Amino acid sequence: MVGARYDPDEDLIDLKFGGGGSMAIPRKAVPGLQRASASNMEAIVVSPAGDALSWPSLDVDVYVPGLVERAFGSRLFAAATGRRGGQRRSKAKAAAAKANGVKGGRPRKRLSA
Repeated sequence: MVGARYDPDEDLIDLKFGGGGSMAIPRKAVPGLQRASASNMEAIVVSPAGDALSWPSLDVDVYVPGLVERAFGSRLFAAATGRRGGQRRSKAKAAAAKANGVKGGRPRKRLSA
């Protein structure tokens, strides 16, 4: 994550990611911010690693992957993470796929009688 800002009109926290994507999360979904004033909400600090948000004046720190999971559900988050991991390319993965292809590939499913 490369940036974050609070949108008082929509009562949302806008997150900006390095790949050009963005996401908006309702303020009410963030623990510790339910009763915060708009002026306190605007002072968002993004961690140097880009994986956490902080509101120093409110003494609130939030881990972004946990926040995304909380806002959108663990199944969606897990599916996206797994899909991204499955798309990884490496020499070891290519060698394993080639070796499996030599064996005839994935066995066909057997129909139960």
